[in-house]
Amino acid sequence: MNAPFKQDARLGRLTTALGNDVLVLLRFDGADYVNGLFEYRVEALSTSPNLDFDGLLGTHASIEIESQNDGARAYDGIVTEAKWAGAGENGNKYALTLRPWFWLAGRRRNQRIFHNKTVIQIIEELLSPYAGLGDPALQVKLTGNYPELEYTVQYRESDLDFATRLMERFGISYHFVHSAGNHTLVLTDAIDQHDPLPGGKRDYKPVDGARQSGAEHFWEWHPERRLTTGAVRLTDYNFKKPGAAMEVDRVGDATYAEGQIESYDYPGDYLAQGQGKDVVGLRTLQERGQDARHRAVGDCTSLGAGMLLTLTGDQVNGVKGADYLCLVARHSYVSDSYGSGGSESDGYAYSGEYVLMPKDAPLAPERKTRMPVVQGPQTGVVVGEGEIDCDEYGRILVHFHWDLDKSYSMRCRVSQNWASQGWGGMVIPRIGMEVVVEFLEGDPDKPLVTGCVYNGKNTPPYELPKHKTRSTFKTDTHSGSGFNELRFEDERDEEEIYIHAQRDMNTVVLHNKTERIENNHVSLVEHNKESEVTRNHNEVVGGNMTIHVGPTAIGNLINRMAVKVGNKLGDVAKAIGLPPALDPGAGNYALTVEKNKMEAVGLTSVRTVGLTDTNFIGSKYKLAAGTEVQISAGNRIVLSCGKSVIEMKKNGTIAINGVEINEKADKLIKLSADKIDIN
Repeated sequence: MNAPFKQDARLGRLTTALGNDVLVLLRFDGADYVNGLFEYRVEALSTSPNLDFDGLLGTHASIEIESQNDGARAYDGIVTEAKWAGAGENGNKYALTLRPWFWLAGRRRNQRIFHNKTVIQIIEELLSPYAGLGDPALQVKLTGNYPELEYTVQYRESDLDFATRLMERFGISYHFVHSAGNHTLVLTDAIDQHDPLPGGKRDYKPVDGARQSGAEHFWEWHPERRLTTGAVRLTDYNFKKPGAAMEVDRVGDATYAEGQIESYDYPGDYLAQGQGKDVVGLRTLQERGQDARHRAVGDCTSLGAGMLLTLTGDQVNGVKGADYLCLVARHSYVSDSYGSGGSESDGYAYSGEYVLMPKDAPLAPERKTRMPVVQGPQTGVVVGEGEIDCDEYGRILVHFHWDLDKSYSMRCRVSQNWASQGWGGMVIPRIGMEVVVEFLEGDPDKPLVTGCVYNGKNTPPYELPKHKTRSTFKTDTHSGSGFNELRFEDERDEEEIYIHAQRDMNTVVLHNKTERIENNHVSLVEHNKESEVTRNHNEVVGGNMTIHVGPTAIGNLINRMAVKVGNKLGDVAKAIGLPPALDPGAGNYALTVEKNKMEAVGLTSVRTVGLTDTNFIGSKYKLAAGTEVQISAGNRIVLSCGKSVIEMKKNGTIAINGVEINEKADKLIKLSADKIDIN
């Protein structure tokens, strides 16, 4: 395309990706900022009514305006808007909007997690996809020490908003430095890190009928002040040190009335009081930094936001200092019209409005970027190593469904039904479980697990709605197969409490234990059973009591009863033991049978009594032996019935005493002795 318009001799020139002089500059206005995005609006002229917008959008465009001082000032940006503005006598007008490459970061939204990185590392990683848009695109001039952040989330926000809120949180300012075909995002945390404008000084020459020409200068300068929050108080909470003092405060340097108005906030976003002092100091600077401002008007083409300057020339009323940082620069440039096919030079028509702050004032960005808020709970999946992965606080790792990088959360605390000093509830969600996650204050950096939910993979332990009347707490054996379970069945006439112990079950009762069973109680012990009672053991059986010793009876009772093993919880524990008057002391065994007692021994029965064996029989006593009965005593044997007594002693004496003694034999009574005395 032939371009009849030439800009070589012009004070203002426009360069685009479409080529030299395809678009020529007619008008330019816009503003650049410290801690803000510049926006330049350009009116340009072309011979073509049909420019290639696809070849223009997303590319660099630069404006150069010759300064009254030495050199030209460049204003570079990415073309973000382009439109045909109509045809005129001299050609086709186009309107372009130029913005920084950082503005493109506002078009990209993301959700991702950063672990154990400083704010600088996060910003550098975050903005690395834009590195090709500048040479360099990013320059870091920070000198402060920035802590490593355990966990930082970009949540449903653009790269621009995420980077900006992080910089505001840590007191990092940014501005742009321009050159032909390039602009660089510069990060600073101190005023001295800012470069002076070319030449360093500019005069103040107030309007006195005609503006000064030949050098950049200011002709208006207006100092101003504003009342700000003068004091800041913060506090926070660290669960690892719940009793630690966390409150911090700082009072600013304002000396005017009401200059100490306090702003109190929670949480302060720090983990220790020492860190809190740094945070509250920064918050105070951010408030006080909005106080002193100076507004100026001039033709300082070279001056842009982020540049330092020294004010010279005439004295400004109310101004004491001489060094300033430019915070805002608003530019306006109008070129003389091009004649038909003309290439003549144009006149100079640039003016600017500026907002500056004293160099000795605090430089800290306002906290104005909205923190994303998680609206309500989310769910995620527990991840980690093995089957169970937790730390000493029971915290777990969670993968959120929105995390496309397959990353994981910080260690999340898990809500329990009780939690105290060495006692409370403890259930650790396991790998693969879907958990409910809420966020303290809605902060995506502060997740808290509050529960678990079933899904299509993790199904309930019992089929639903078939078993909808069941309530259960069922675990799963770690690194094996099996489970422990406490289950409640509430179906009418099938009510049940079921306990399953996969291995051992231990019960400790420090006082009383009472069981009340309204029907049957069946207990099956597959191996051994031992019972130890350190004091008394009393049993009362209202009906029959049967004890069968021997292997042939194993299984008969359970099969016959055909009942489930289970217990019904007891009601009231009652005192157990004999009254003192009836208590014979330790080591006794008492058995009372109200009706019949039967005992059968297949072979031999042996009973040993250490001292005395006494039997009391209310009516009859019968002793029968198939072949032989032997009764033996060490000293004597006495058989007594009323007045009749037979006594045998160990010396061989046998005495028979009675009122009347009758002897009768069918065959023979034989008496044999050395001497027989009948009296």
